[in-house]
Amino acid sequence: MRRKRLRGCYNRPVSQAAAAGYVMGHDDRERRRLALQGSILQPFTEDLFRRAGITTGMDVLDVGCGVGDVSLLVARMIGRTGSVTSIDIDPVAIQTLRDRAAAEGISTIQTVETDIHSYQPPSGRKFDAVVGRHILIHTKDPLRVLTGCRELLQPRGVAAFQEYDFQQAVASFPPAPLRDSVLAIANAFFSRAVQGNIGSRLFSLFVQAGFAHPDCRGEFPVDGGFDSPHHEVMAQGLRSILPRAREMNIPGAAELEIETLEDRLREEARSGGGSPFPVMFSCFARRPAVTA
Repeated sequence: MRRKRLRGCYNRPVSQAAAAGYVMGHDDRERRRLALQGSILQPFTEDLFRRAGITTGMDVLDVGCGVGDVSLLVARMIGRTGSVTSIDIDPVAIQTLRDRAAAEGISTIQTVETDIHSYQPPSGRKFDAVVGRHILIHTKDPLRVLTGCRELLQPRGVAAFQEYDFQQAVASFPPAPLRDSVLAIANAFFSRAVQGNIGSRLFSLFVQAGFAHPDCRGEFPVDGGFDSPHHEVMAQGLRSILPRAREMNIPGAAELEIETLEDRLREEARSGGGSPFPVMFSCFARRPAVTA
């Protein structure tokens, strides 16, 4: 079968300290899944950043950069006169980003192994933009994260975030019972383990965090057929959460045969029906200007 080839190194271990706080884990398979997912979502993320006004020469902070898909996208958009500061708790993911940037000849990305609560910019530095994709869903206090991001921005600086909302999943057509059952397990798990409905909450969270006039929309890619990359992303994402889902007695988790799931999803999709991703909300807003 045809599989998407991904550049980068995704096969190194990670410390237990770095693994804390991210329910999907930090291993070879998860890093590959993130990169593949990133390739699917890139057009949506690029559109968000362009609408948010991210452009040449800006200084941008990428919160929870992972293996670097968002950081690399931003670096291409801001050019040689801008800069990207990429922070993450996973040292292996950070090294992967460095390797990928070097392979593309990008020298404007600086990496820091930390989280948003611990990060201290040098000399009180403020950014033109703060961005993040699928970060708030994993945080205990997303409002605190957004408020902290606001404080890292210049007056009129922009924050731009994308988050799934598993409670807004759209059914396949024609019906795909296996795919829909997988999303049902994911919805139940994320609703209990993390911030499963964070996408729908983005607008309100931006307002509470002190941003002015958020621009927010919900959207998702749809693909289908045997060769769709959606099947690998979905199967490997479920593999990452399945042990915990079983411990939590999530309905359907105990009976699911994970080793054959990707192949069965592909077979189910042979009919040519469309397989939507979970609904993803994209939101951006500016820090208000300082008043006299």
